[in-house]
Amino acid sequence: MDISLNHKHKSPAVTRVLDGAKKDLEDAEFPGYIGKVFNPVRDEVLVPVTSKATEIVPNITSAIPLPYMDDASAFAMRVPIAAIKFGYGMIPHKDPGQEGHDAIAQEFDSAFHQITLSKPQPLFANLYAVIGFAANSAIDLATLPFGGKLGNWVESSKKLIGYIGVSGIGEELKESFTDPNAIENMLIIARAQAAHNDVGTANTRRLRTAFSSYPPSVDDSKFKDILTNSITYVKYASAAYGVAMIDNSILLQAFNTEVVKSPLIAESSKGARQRKICRYLNIEEKDIIMLSESGGSIELVKHFIAIDRKKGAVVLSIRGTYTISGLKIDASGYTEDFCDGKAHNGIAKAANNLWEHVKKCIVDALIDNPGYELVITGHSLGAGTAALLTLKLKYKDILATENAKLKNVKVRCYAFAPPPVYYGEKENKKIKDAMSETYAFIHENDCVPFASADSVRRLVATMVEVDDYNKNNGLPFINSSALMAAGIKSIPKDLMEKILESEAPKAIAGADQLAIPAPFVMWMRKIDQDKDERPVYNAMFCRPKAVNDLKGTNDLNILLDFPEMINDHMNPQYERAINSLKEQLLHHKNPVPVCEFSTPIQPEEQRH
Repeated sequence: MDISLNHKHKSPAVTRVLDGAKKDLEDAEFPGYIGKVFNPVRDEVLVPVTSKATEIVPNITSAIPLPYMDDASAFAMRVPIAAIKFGYGMIPHKDPGQEGHDAIAQEFDSAFHQITLSKPQPLFANLYAVIGFAANSAIDLATLPFGGKLGNWVESSKKLIGYIGVSGIGEELKESFTDPNAIENMLIIARAQAAHNDVGTANTRRLRTAFSSYPPSVDDSKFKDILTNSITYVKYASAAYGVAMIDNSILLQAFNTEVVKSPLIAESSKGARQRKICRYLNIEEKDIIMLSESGGSIELVKHFIAIDRKKGAVVLSIRGTYTISGLKIDASGYTEDFCDGKAHNGIAKAANNLWEHVKKCIVDALIDNPGYELVITGHSLGAGTAALLTLKLKYKDILATENAKLKNVKVRCYAFAPPPVYYGEKENKKIKDAMSETYAFIHENDCVPFASADSVRRLVATMVEVDDYNKNNGLPFINSSALMAAGIKSIPKDLMEKILESEAPKAIAGADQLAIPAPFVMWMRKIDQDKDERPVYNAMFCRPKAVNDLKGTNDLNILLDFPEMINDHMNPQYERAINSLKEQLLHHKNPVPVCEFSTPIQPEEQRH
């Protein structure tokens, strides 16, 4: 007997009770610590179980040959459900009307017409991000045995380990990191990098890769347009992470109203995430047309799709690394063929899989909204995925292939903290055109935009050079490397030059020198602090890869700046920096050197 079909036509009373219980369960939100445990479990376990019960139980009831079985069973179910709902109603919840009022006030302040009512709170902001990562990783690991995830993990691990062994990278890593002086060598590299990276010094990492003026196709008007749009889309990138990262952003912003909610409360339910995303982005709930579940997957990066009617755009926002599965994708950094070039294996697969999952939804949305553009955005892993997907869509004219009506749809990408993910073997106009409207951003000493298999090998080679130098030039019975690492002994000039101008290691298959696939990168750095204790930033346009003898960002070593290299990576930091640039550009409020110019972008560091 089939007990899972046509349940709507059998036992209607039981069906109504179960449908109502499922709806109540989806809408229920628990605050505080209980919510952090209950809400994800509800989404990942209770709601699916209730859905299955809604399919099966009415059929079982109708199959029992007793009179009034439907009504009696429905009554028996209503009693405990009513008791649970009564208990839930006794728990204090925030007034929805007040939430709406708070959202309006926050939107007003975020438009730069009001000074903050509270100072930035970076400690609590970072705590939010940690809570979010832990919650999503817990869901990721709990669901690992199901849906083929475990097999995917094992297969990807085998490929990664196999590549490391066969390529020779494993031997390079072993030589440098098993050396007794490995920690000292890394500290010496970090000291040398720090000595030449302060804003105002003559040869910073940013200056070595900066354009001397605006890149081609960019002028003051274009720059203002990029910033205006990036304000919107960096918020989309934060929203893709969910409730915790949105609250992280609010706590860091100097132009938002006071945060009245405990920073340890981070509801993870799908309903709570959707409402929070809508309030944060100032869009209608009906305009979120796809929202993936919490947790992680090595096959499909988490994302959401929204219709932004103010911007006239269908927006695909892709979440960055927020689970163990995300880290696995990041680690699969060997290269594969992609759009007549080479791309990061894990992220290229993520881009391909994501498009297969979302293409119908995006194509339908673009057809239903003629004249709208497609914007793909993300942070970190999400930014790399967004950049590769944008490149693929434009290079292969995929939208036009899907539907001729979409031939002239503009596709743009806003990538915040993207890793190097692409190497173009053939320099041609089509590749350049496909990258032309990818806008990439780097914040301070963020390590991710410089992290690739090639850059890891470059760092390893530099560690070996430092070690060899100390062994060949040290004094007998004196540990020179330890003294340099501790800052007691200065780093010799010739060693400093070796560290700063480290040469690329010999090329090997699968470890190509990848770059950020964009015509330029906007690199933002803090130059001052205003009277409200908000950081003030400027920016430079930098080359993602070398042009003739001029270095690109993919020529730079990973900056060993602990822990700032991680803290600077967080997307709310990007929000804060971009807000600072836009505020200066529009209002020229802060009396710092950057405002002495017509635009915050400077061809040289001005504060010598």
